[in-house]
Amino acid sequence: MSHRLELFSARVCPYAHRTRLILREKDVAFEYTEVDLQNKPSRFLAVSPYGKVPALVHDGATVYESAIINEYLDETFQEPRLMPETPVARAKVRIWIDYCDDYFIADHYALLKNQDAARHPTLLHKAERNFRFIEQEGLAKLSGNGPYWLGSELSLLDFAWYPFFERLPAWTHYRGLKIPDDCPRLQNWVETMAPRQSIREIANDAAYYVGRYVNYAKTVLP
Repeated sequence: MSHRLELFSARVCPYAHRTRLILREKDVAFEYTEVDLQNKPSRFLAVSPYGKVPALVHDGATVYESAIINEYLDETFQEPRLMPETPVARAKVRIWIDYCDDYFIADHYALLKNQDAARHPTLLHKAERNFRFIEQEGLAKLSGNGPYWLGSELSLLDFAWYPFFERLPAWTHYRGLKIPDDCPRLQNWVETMAPRQSIREIANDAAYYVGRYVNYAKTVLP
């Protein structure tokens, strides 16, 4: 299989971050094209009909949507394999990525974008409740004694979630959101992921995210 890959990405985007992590974890060479999301070039729009990053071109074929791209990469470049072997385990990966994309992120960004101080406690409580749901229904039931979502082995699930936790300092700064003390598995998972080479190679510091997310947050709410 040819390795002629081009990834359309944006440094700030957590979805594109997912795919960059997979490519680095698998040590796949690729051409990187940074997209200005405020001024999207026509060549990018021809590849990504939704106008969203990431988008991948592989030997002339285009693939878009981060979860789909990452499964495609795992099937195409099989070392290290990041989807589990059994159908049930693969279903769990997809269920929890779906939860991230359809529920967690909506509440996460609702908290950050809210400008109404009166609504802030309710939205903050909801976001903290999501962390506890991950702790109790996700990690506690799937990870066993291992540090990753599925135990001792990394999966696409770990890389699907990690970008949002690298950005957590922005939510902490603007909205006071932190991992609750009663979520030790979740805290340990973040601390286990952060030192990985694939993550460190493209990591941004807290100041970067605080600066980039000011347009969402506008101001600090207590």
